[in-house]
Amino acid sequence: MASKIYCNTCEYDKITRRAKQWCTDCREGLCVDCEKTHKSITATRNHNIISIDDYRQIQDILVSLECKKHGENLTHYCKRHDITVCFTCALSNHKSCSTSDLITIADAAQNFKESSAFLDMEGKLSRTLQNLKHCITNINIALLNVDGDEQKIKKTIEDTRINLKNYLDKLQENLLLDLKVKHENCKSKYNEILKKLNQELKEVESLREQSLKMKRSASKIHTFLGSSQLNKTIDEKNGILEEGIKYHRINGMKVEIHDGFSSLMKEVTYFGEIKISETISSLPFKDPKIDHAQIHRPLQNVSEVRLQWNREIEIKRSAAISGCLMLSDDRVIIADEHGKVRLIEYNKYGKRIHDIAVSGKPYGLTAVDTDFIAVTYGESKYLEIINTKKNSERKKEQFEENCWGISFQDQKLYVVVEKQGIVVLDLNGKKLNTIDIDVSKVFDISTSRDRIFYTDWGSSTVHCCSIAGHEIWIFRDEAFSRPRGISVDNNQYVFVASCSNKLTVIQHDGKSSKVLPTEQNERQLPWAVHYNNEKKIVCLGYKSGCVALYNVIPSIIKMKNEL
Repeated sequence: MASKIYCNTCEYDKITRRAKQWCTDCREGLCVDCEKTHKSITATRNHNIISIDDYRQIQDILVSLECKKHGENLTHYCKRHDITVCFTCALSNHKSCSTSDLITIADAAQNFKESSAFLDMEGKLSRTLQNLKHCITNINIALLNVDGDEQKIKKTIEDTRINLKNYLDKLQENLLLDLKVKHENCKSKYNEILKKLNQELKEVESLREQSLKMKRSASKIHTFLGSSQLNKTIDEKNGILEEGIKYHRINGMKVEIHDGFSSLMKEVTYFGEIKISETISSLPFKDPKIDHAQIHRPLQNVSEVRLQWNREIEIKRSAAISGCLMLSDDRVIIADEHGKVRLIEYNKYGKRIHDIAVSGKPYGLTAVDTDFIAVTYGESKYLEIINTKKNSERKKEQFEENCWGISFQDQKLYVVVEKQGIVVLDLNGKKLNTIDIDVSKVFDISTSRDRIFYTDWGSSTVHCCSIAGHEIWIFRDEAFSRPRGISVDNNQYVFVASCSNKLTVIQHDGKSSKVLPTEQNERQLPWAVHYNNEKKIVCLGYKSGCVALYNVIPSIIKMKNEL
């Protein structure tokens, strides 16, 4: 039974009254009369007051509202340092921060529940739960496989025993005992891992429940601070989970029958040996890391977007860029379909690291997580999921027709397949569905949370449709010729490279656009484009063999209540 909550103001006067409301700013209960007084006083008139029932939903969610150093209430948020501070911290440690960087928590928390930061945190929780469930499924499959291994070994042992008759009875007994012990050891190991994963699953589900409660009942400030602290807990669990996946070994069993049985029966002193084969788990780990807490800003107009030169990546050998990609760790992957086809990896300074060998002409690239990418091979009719740090780890999926553009969204791959449409696959290669769209002149695709964007080379148009394939808008422009590469940011602004030698950004509703001047305007055929949402960088690849990086600079948005 929930404990009673009393009016703190009345208790000060030694009067006991049940609280009907809760002030999240004062962190005190209020009866009906004291609530009226609270609202009538200028200093507390704008405080956030919620019902006691709503308060009970969030009272167990621990959110620190005080500065650990000074013991004062947290009053401001510094965008520059990504930290909440009290008034004393603001005066002493943030003197060099501009007034646009240092804003009140009230401004920072404004519309935070609807912001991309809160949505990203919810997405991180979902991806963490998904990773845990994938791991549990993988272990359960391994348990079934090891049982299957046992049955196969038993049959092999039995078939061999029949040919060796009585002489082998004792050896058979010894080997079956060895099998039993090692089989039980394997199952015991997996059951122990399952127990730990199920415990982690319960804890993460509890965190998700806290997130939902905050979203439904907590104040803006409470939600803002709580989500920041929840993020830290989630990151810790993801670190443990990712580390476990990296070093986890999948055990299997097999038997090796002695080669000398047929001719050297008298010399054989053991029946065989049960061996445990270990392989690294091939389950791709979806990196749940997202940007740190951020301020929700209104969508800017496309006319306000501009580019700032970052650097050019020099490709020493002749190249024809069909795809480019910047990963979350700043590495750049380039698909070169000219001559000796290859994937080329560069570091964040533009220095070549190495070539990644490929078996066909690479065309489309998309990031699955920090280490894994997916690559399409056009007329070779297949794609590969490649571990960029362990080149030997590859998963291949074959198609019946040519496959071109590719995009990864919510654990799914969206692939442009000729004569079929946009084929949707999971990471295990299972075909989930096909979106019926005319792709006869479609080569490139990009996705966001709920939309698909693609360019049509033949009609010189850019299309936006729902995940189900329902058309939302079409963009046309007389100066816009034969678009190819396409990429979309978190606000669904669309970057398009076209053969009119332009990089164009299209507004999220498809109603307006802007040509973005680049340093490479004299070069021909901008072919591939990738927008890194985390770094706010456009990677632009030219058919002639140049790759240029640009910072995307938004307009300056004035903040309210500047200090």
